Amino acid sequence: MHKPLFLLIVFLSIIKISSGQSLFAPGKGLELTFSAGHVQYKEQLFNGLRNDGVDLSFGLNYGILKNAMHHEFGWNIDAAALWNRYGWSSEYIQLSNLHYRLLADAGKGLQLGGNVSYSSSFYRNENFDSQHNYWVTTLNLSISACYNIPINSKWTMMIPVNIPLVGFLSRPATDRNLILNEPDLKIGDILKRINSNFKFVTIGNQYFDIETGLFLRSKLRNNKQITLGYRVRYEQTATSLKTQLVTNQLCIQYPLTKHQK
Repeated sequence: MHKPLFLLIVFLSIIKISSGQSLFAPGKGLELTFSAGHVQYKEQLFNGLRNDGVDLSFGLNYGILKNAMHHEFGWNIDAAALWNRYGWSSEYIQLSNLHYRLLADAGKGLQLGGNVSYSSSFYRNENFDSQHNYWVTTLNLSISACYNIPINSKWTMMIPVNIPLVGFLSRPATDRNLILNEPDLKIGDILKRINSNFKFVTIGNQYFDIETGLFLRSKLRNNKQITLGYRVRYEQTATSLKTQLVTNQLCIQYPLTKHQK
C-alpha cells in the first residue's frame, strides 16, 4: 500500500466518538467544546509499547437548570494520530453514547453529584497484529464535583473532577490465538462482540479512571459565557492484560445559545 494512502487510512481509522464527559461547570443551553493536546496509549494485549499522538476533540453539551439541579447531556468526537518508536502504530475508533451528569449546589462554590456514561473503544494495530480487534467498553457510575472560585467580577476559576466508582467492563480474552481474521467480521458482529462478556468492576479493582482540570470562565459582551482551560485524564483497565490511556488537553467552550440568568 502506498504510504500516503496508508497514512490517510490510519488518520480516518483513529477517529473516536466518545461519551463527551464534560468537566466544565454546568452551563445552560447548547455549548460547543474544542480541545487539543497530547494522548498516550498502551495496550499490553498485543505489545505494551507506548503510543503517543496529537488529539483533537469537538463536543456538544446541553445543560438544564431545574429546581436548583444542574442536568447535562454530552457527546463529542475526537481524532488522534498515534505512533510509537517504530513509526505509525494503531488504528483507533472509539464508539460511545451520551453521558448524563447531575450536579447540585452544596454551598460556597461547591457542586456535587454524579455521572452515568457509556464508552466503547474499538481499535486495530496494523503493524503488530492485523488479525485481531481490540476494545475497551465501559458502562460507569461516577462521582462528579466542581469547585467554583470567583476571581473578580468577570472571571471565575473552576476545578472539576470525575471518578467512576462502579461499572461494567468488556475486554478481549487474553488467549485469542484461535480467533483470526477478526477485521473481516461484519459491523454487526463487531458491535456485538465489543458489547459482550461484561464484568462488574469497582474503582481500583481491574479499573481506574480519573479526570480533572483547571478552567476559567468569563461573560462576553454578547451575554454569552466562554470557558478556557486545561484538563487531564488517566484510565487503566486490567480485566485481561492492562491498558493505559493518558490525555492532556487545552480546551475552549463556547455557548451556541445565550446565557440564561
